[in-house]
Amino acid sequence: MSRPSFVISRVVDILNLFTKEKIHVTVDDIAAALDMSIASTYRYVSDLSRAGLLLRNSSGRYRLGPKIIELEYLIQSYDPILRAGRDLMEKLATSTGCNVLLCNIYEYTIVNMLHITGAYPIKLSYTKGMRMPLFKGAQAHIVLAYMNKRKLKRLYEAALDNEEQREDALAIGADWKAFNKELKAIRAAGHYISHDQLDPGITGIAVPVFSENTEIVGSLVLIYSTEHAPDMAPEVLANLVMQSADEISTRIQQAI
Repeated sequence: MSRPSFVISRVVDILNLFTKEKIHVTVDDIAAALDMSIASTYRYVSDLSRAGLLLRNSSGRYRLGPKIIELEYLIQSYDPILRAGRDLMEKLATSTGCNVLLCNIYEYTIVNMLHITGAYPIKLSYTKGMRMPLFKGAQAHIVLAYMNKRKLKRLYEAALDNEEQREDALAIGADWKAFNKELKAIRAAGHYISHDQLDPGITGIAVPVFSENTEIVGSLVLIYSTEHAPDMAPEVLANLVMQSADEISTRIQQAI
């Protein structure tokens, strides 16, 4: 029998095959991508289908199942981090006119969990539920700045061998020493302001959000367009975001 951790890893690998460009997969697709036998692949997709995580159509292709929508509802309705932040994000959006995001991190992945629209809606490349870059954008810089140093160094070294991440990692620091120095400066400031990094004409101001034991769980990000910039200096806005993030962190720690 397969070890539970291996089974979970396989399940995650299968679910990760789905992207906005590939909303259907076949048994052959899964077997080829993950170097699995056809028999093993059938067992996995059968179990995932019974669990509602996959659905099979008449042509034998699989898509993501309704169980994921059930889980998304529970997260949006009852997740302690979203519940702690929603009303404060709405107040921040109202007082500044800006859009406000709450991004969560798990392992090495940052996801936009909630988007509160301000006076001027902004169409983002990375909408709610999308995986965000790990070395680019305000949310990424602030998460990296508060990451464990050993974990951070491994991540940086791995990025240098990754064609998709290398350029963005080097933009933060040309070597490990410069990379670490830049992130230390961000941590000292307590916030990071980006310009045009994820979308042209968009400024982002990110601040860390903490769980218990000051462990970073994500970032609160205020965003606005150059066309509709608020009548407040970026540092003033940063202070407002830090105040809201501090209150969200306090609420999270009290709820856990």
